[in-house]
Amino acid sequence: MDHISDHVVRTLWYIDLCAKQGKPLPFEAIDLFARHVPPRDVRRNSFMKGLGWMFEDSGQVLRRPDPVADYLLGVGWIAQNDQGVRLTPYGRAVLAASGARAAQLEAEDPEVTDVALDPQDPLVYVQLTRRLQKAGKGLLVDAYFKAESVTWLIESTNLRRVLISSRHRSSEQDRQQIAVALATVPNGSDLEVRHINDAALHDRCVVSANGEVQLLGSSVNGVGKHLTAVITPSDDIATVYRKKYEGLWTSAQVVTPQPVTT
Repeated sequence: MDHISDHVVRTLWYIDLCAKQGKPLPFEAIDLFARHVPPRDVRRNSFMKGLGWMFEDSGQVLRRPDPVADYLLGVGWIAQNDQGVRLTPYGRAVLAASGARAAQLEAEDPEVTDVALDPQDPLVYVQLTRRLQKAGKGLLVDAYFKAESVTWLIESTNLRRVLISSRHRSSEQDRQQIAVALATVPNGSDLEVRHINDAALHDRCVVSANGEVQLLGSSVNGVGKHLTAVITPSDDIATVYRKKYEGLWTSAQVVTPQPVTT
């Protein structure tokens, strides 16, 4: 993209990468990255090759890049909150159109945006795991989440929050079993589960660390038993889900890990 500086695109990629890994950049760290030119690659065939004009043959920097943080915020390509900075839909659009290979990993992934999870598919759990891995350290909203899924969630994904319902008949027993699982399985303390008695907790979804949303057609317990799907909604719908369930998470009660006693 000739009309956008390479180091601006590089910074967008870095912001998105950190957010997807559950480590959003603080605003003040953006220019620290943007203004430091990476060491030159011997092969010079990475997506940074467009910065060659900045170097002499000796590798000496001729001109430092300009700061970009205020620019990205001003044009609406990034948004800032208490956790850090993430790309807005406009920023993701610019990044996707940039042509930088590292920025195109999502587009090059053969996985489609929406996917059907067929119980007859022997790799159905592989497909589900791949989708949840993309959410980073996000939030799983699943009213009927059960203890048997705790180990899989911890070992196979980076999700670290689960919101469940306490309205249905077996919810108390389910919470007790989840509490024991959190205190028993390896790294169980890495997962926080909360419950809420609110009819607003209905649809199942995943809110990614960077704010993206995926809708699940059924509880993770039903995958492999029933035909279901994972769907990525439009940005306006995703915003509604994100605000709704982050609000419920704040109001919910923690399921305290309970060690097994005699």
